[in-house]
Amino acid sequence: MRTPREWFDEMRQIWLSQKPDLIFDLLGDNIQYFESPYDSPIIKHDEVVSAWQEIKKQNIEYVTIDMLHECKNVGMAVWRFKEYNRPEHVGSYFLKLDDHGKCLEFRQWWQIFDEDMPHGNVVRVDDLLPPPSCFVLKEK
Repeated sequence: MRTPREWFDEMRQIWLSQKPDLIFDLLGDNIQYFESPYDSPIIKHDEVVSAWQEIKKQNIEYVTIDMLHECKNVGMAVWRFKEYNRPEHVGSYFLKLDDHGKCLEFRQWWQIFDEDMPHGNVVRVDDLLPPPSCFVLKEK
């Protein structure tokens, strides 16, 4: 079974290699994929793959994913993404995997940082973490 850390590592490699079709293999049968915290979840595999097609156009300088929490099939991470000559994106991921290491739930939050913003590149951890209810794991 794939751990959340391994899942994030594979996702990062897909992003860096700019091969969005490979994300399909990381998705579970009953996926709820939140591309944006304010949109309805994407629940079809082909729609998640379609959303990932934008990585083909990215002029990637770096992508980092650092684990904040990992417990059984749940993981949380802080990610950073930057294209050359563009502002940095900083955000967090919440991930829940099925018993086979495939994604059941994926949520992301992000903010774009550049030097022209009033607060500069300061990131508050509170802004990156999901609401506390996301930490509650239901026992079977």
